[in-house]
Amino acid sequence: MLNPAVIRELFSEIENLPEENVGMLQQFVLFLKHRKELTLDDSAYLSSIPEMMDSIKEGVNAPLSECVPLEKVWADV
Repeated sequence: MLNPAVIRELFSEIENLPEENVGMLQQFVLFLKHRKELTLDDSAYLSSIPEMMDSIKEGVNAPLSECVPLEKVWADV
């Protein structure tokens, strides 16, 4: 059972969040709600693909000027 004092404290913290963080909080709550349904460990999966981690590191370190805009990758985003 949820502790009412903890719930009050959480609501107080939520009320004091900047508006731009509320969406992130909502996404995190949804993640927590559904996390048991997630069956893949992304890190283990990606690490199992040869050279994938090196590719990810290269992508993270690439200058934005060399990147393809998201709209060209996913036209419906």
